[in-house]
Amino acid sequence: MFKAYKLTGASFLFCVFIIGALVLRFYAVTDVNRRRVSVWWTSVMCRIGGRFLGVRVNTDTACETDGRGRLMVCNHMSYLDILVLSSVRPSVFISSVEMENTFFLGFLAKIGGTFFVERRNVRNIKGELDGITKIISQGFNVVLFPEGTSTDGSKILPFRSSFLAGASEAGVDVVPVCLRYSKINGESFSPENCDYVCWYGDMSFAPHFSRFASLHRTDVDVSFMEGMNSLEHDRKYITRRAQELIEAVYFTAS
Repeated sequence: MFKAYKLTGASFLFCVFIIGALVLRFYAVTDVNRRRVSVWWTSVMCRIGGRFLGVRVNTDTACETDGRGRLMVCNHMSYLDILVLSSVRPSVFISSVEMENTFFLGFLAKIGGTFFVERRNVRNIKGELDGITKIISQGFNVVLFPEGTSTDGSKILPFRSSFLAGASEAGVDVVPVCLRYSKINGESFSPENCDYVCWYGDMSFAPHFSRFASLHRTDVDVSFMEGMNSLEHDRKYITRRAQELIEAVYFTAS
């Protein structure tokens, strides 16, 4: 009964999100405003949806809100990462064209203001970097998952540096962010229960979300670290240092 209630409520919230996003985007005059209302609406619905689904976010600080865009790099375990991060701070997420073509999730990401890139096609990188730079320069916070894929939370894959060049082109800071699922139904995150929240490999969305909906509570810790000046350090150093900082927080807390 509890699971059915959660799934019914989540379906209703998905409908509200979709209708609201389409209406707001329709009335937005420019592409910038369209993205602005999309990320704002996504953040609002992620806060509401997260509370309804029992996701409790503990964060040591929120991103600075001085109107300047930043590039945030974060470890990646699930589509739930987007719900968590967006609920803390409205952001544009960088995702792959594979996600864009994923049934339902791709549609949600598109109307939520996501910017899609083709990670495997080096010929497109210049144009995609220009797109990321433009978005940051417009004042948006941009979130990049530099591992390039999600994991089961037992490890953090090597970070890729390609798209961090967008930060230096825009002259903004790169902010490392550590996200960690700490407790699931009151029990510490472990290999035994990680698949309730982690979405990786060839997992299908619907069965995974149905399983996640059976949870009463999920605790998530989000740590924002001091930004690194992208004009003072090259992207390879920033990439390496960001991974070191995130791993230090993630595995020390674990």
